[in-house]
Amino acid sequence: MKPLSVPVSDEMVRSVRRAVRAALAYEKATGGRRKMGITGEVGEVLACHALGLRIAVSPRNQGYDAVDRGGRHVQIKTRRSESPGLPRDVGRIGTFSAHPFHYALLVILDHEYRLVEIWRASYRDIWPVIETQKRRNPNLAAFKKRARCIWPKKP
Repeated sequence: MKPLSVPVSDEMVRSVRRAVRAALAYEKATGGRRKMGITGEVGEVLACHALGLRIAVSPRNQGYDAVDRGGRHVQIKTRRSESPGLPRDVGRIGTFSAHPFHYALLVILDHEYRLVEIWRASYRDIWPVIETQKRRNPNLAAFKKRARCIWPKKP
């Protein structure tokens, strides 16, 4: 039986970094008008690597992108800043799957695709907010209000 999730290897992280360099070069070549659409994948790989999660083998899994050490399903959403600095909290998160999960992570990347923060919210805490949105895509402020920042670790 094939595994449903795998650890994020150093080679996967190196590959993502190469993809980021290519994406930034492409954006520059198009005057910032075109994007390669890699933000979600980059966020998932970097979050899994930073937190020791196993990434789902199939990006089409039923409601989760990763699995933690306890076997809990994790849905990961990533938001990248479109300009220098952090993304604005009024910006929307991608659509959440209608499938249940144990908790969600919000991965914040800067304009250069560098990992800045990871926020965690339990399914119980975030689902009421998700289901009030027609597209199941709350804004960053609504997510953060019900979550806690887990990376980087605060002293």
